[in-house]
Amino acid sequence: QMPPGHSVRHRAALICNALDAGHASAHLQQPTASPRGKTELPDGSVSFGSCVEIQGATAAQAYAVYAHLPNHPQWSSLLTEVQLGDGKTSTWCLRALGMSFCWTAKTTTQVPAELIAWESTSGLPNKGSAKFRDLPDRAGPACRVCLEMALKAPSPVRYLLQSRRLSQLASDAIAQDLQGFKEVVLNCDASSECVIMQESPIIVNSTYSDKFGLCNVVVWRSGRVDYELRGFGTTSSTRPMLQDCSEAMAQLDTSLDCAAFIDMSRGVGCSPLAVPTIVNFLQRNGTKIKRTAVLGPRALVTFAQAISLMVRQPGVAFFADREQAEQWVLSSEKP
Repeated sequence: QMPPGHSVRHRAALICNALDAGHASAHLQQPTASPRGKTELPDGSVSFGSCVEIQGATAAQAYAVYAHLPNHPQWSSLLTEVQLGDGKTSTWCLRALGMSFCWTAKTTTQVPAELIAWESTSGLPNKGSAKFRDLPDRAGPACRVCLEMALKAPSPVRYLLQSRRLSQLASDAIAQDLQGFKEVVLNCDASSECVIMQESPIIVNSTYSDKFGLCNVVVWRSGRVDYELRGFGTTSSTRPMLQDCSEAMAQLDTSLDCAAFIDMSRGVGCSPLAVPTIVNFLQRNGTKIKRTAVLGPRALVTFAQAISLMVRQPGVAFFADREQAEQWVLSSEKP
């Protein structure tokens, strides 16, 4: 299981924790990576970004090095350790100015060789993405890697981040990370410490949320589909989540029989307006799913039963106990 990580994360936490502690960091500058500057977003977040071009490596190769979290200290002088979590989360630790900091983050979107996106789950709120793109017009393999992050800081900290000097520090720090990352990628074959991830067991890991709730879907190459609802499901979160799921399932081996685990134990309801989207998804992809376990409170289970009857989806069972639901999905018996 491979939760993606971001060198941007530790820089974000460093800058903000240093500000909280009243410190200033050393000015870093690398002209070989291109800082994209600072932008203030409508919600008060401050966004930073930078890109680097890597001549001699494809987007897939760069992604493979970047997506293996324990690699990250190789291109960061401050990051000391990255610990993998439960497949979606990770813990990041760094030491700077005689102080140690740790925080956690979760993966929100993962598209191998193209995109990794994250959101913090502790510490100062931040989120961002790393994008990988091949450059086919170059002589030989080449790619462009762009990192972007957004920090939602308290007003005093946000005011400091808006200063030209500190915003330049943030952009230069990201550029420094990218330059170090570039060197690691280009020297990876010759380094015994460089670990390249093989093909990810996860095709997609997407989370969509709004003020009402959150939807998450994980599609595994084995044919397993995990769906989770927290809070209230809306059309704005359900539609893009099911679109990601549909595209991921199209990449599966056609001989696979898929099994789905629908976890609504922390859900409170679903908008009737989302029903057409769910029905359309099942009409297009339902025949690939041979077993489905639905876990949740009675109201949501009743809602799911109505939809499964509407589309005549076979192999669906409903549970109030998580262990029983999981065992049923994993069972080799035909429904």
